[in-house]
Amino acid sequence: MKALVLGSLFTAFISLVVYLTSIIAVHGIRKSISDSNYFLQKPYKLVFEIVMWICGLAIIITGIFIKENPDWMVIAGGSGIFMVGVFSDFKRSMIIRLAHYFFAIGGFTLLGLSYHFSFGYINYTILIGISALFASAFADKRIWCLELTLSSEIFIGLFYLAHSIM
Repeated sequence: MKALVLGSLFTAFISLVVYLTSIIAVHGIRKSISDSNYFLQKPYKLVFEIVMWICGLAIIITGIFIKENPDWMVIAGGSGIFMVGVFSDFKRSMIIRLAHYFFAIGGFTLLGLSYHFSFGYINYTILIGISALFASAFADKRIWCLELTLSSEIFIGLFYLAHSIM
């Protein structure tokens, strides 16, 4: 199970990094990894959805197998990230936009808090919060910086926990 968890986390993180760097290389830096007319056209919209589904499923798999009993906070956070992909066409209506934001913010929040409440790492939860504040302050309305910072910290933390606990 350890190989499955580590492999899925590694695959998800690499797919996210490749997606981000390819979009930035082709279209330059935009406001968000999903907030651009380029990203909502084929094939980028489908690629974004697939990357979010891969990331969400990897986090859900991690939540199921990281401890003896499933960690529901990690599973809920992974489900939130998965749902970001489901509600990726958020320029279509206000309800889809609100769902997209709700699941993105809720997923990252649950994952950040899970380090303290599920694993006892208050320092890492505080580090994620502080780095989110710094990334937001220096992002200059480019939210992709915050998204990449939080994603990196979440995946690195889960990778470390899966490696050390399992």
